[in-house]
Amino acid sequence: MKNNKTIICVTGLPGSGKSIFCKVGERIGYKIIVMGDQIRNQAKKRGLSNNAETLSKLMIELREKEGKDIVAKLCLNEIQLTKNYNIIIDGIRNKEEIKLFKKMGNVSIILIESTTEQRIKFLQKRARSDAPINYKSFNERDKKELKIGLNSIINSADITVSNINLTEKEFIDKSKKILLRLIRE
Repeated sequence: MKNNKTIICVTGLPGSGKSIFCKVGERIGYKIIVMGDQIRNQAKKRGLSNNAETLSKLMIELREKEGKDIVAKLCLNEIQLTKNYNIIIDGIRNKEEIKLFKKMGNVSIILIESTTEQRIKFLQKRARSDAPINYKSFNERDKKELKIGLNSIINSADITVSNINLTEKEFIDKSKKILLRLIRE
């Protein structure tokens, strides 16, 4: 099943800068697969709303009923179909997902770090339907993310990218250097 793809698994708490990191990767030739999109697709198929609470409950329910790696399994077809050997998977949450992706290629785990204050500002600025509306909902979201295994991934990162007190341009430049070093020609 393994096919020598370079798979960068990006992780970090919501609002840390994963989306920007992925956009940089896309510009330099990586295929981007967003695990959260898999949850949003499942919500749409079930006729559920696209708000943070509903998506969080669905994410937990899917993992409880179908296994901790279910969201990764939902990404497999896209990985297999792409002709691109360089892939970034945004939103890794647990070791079971990493284990599955290692069957598909050479995996590196990249952690994006940022402060709580920066993360909440970014999420509110982004204004996606699942953005937390206050600190209480923001903290609850973080707790749910950590509970499903994110903490173990954070602790096993191969590379940590600090997005603390950086301008967006500085973070983009930093991300580009790392991604160019990892890209397979």
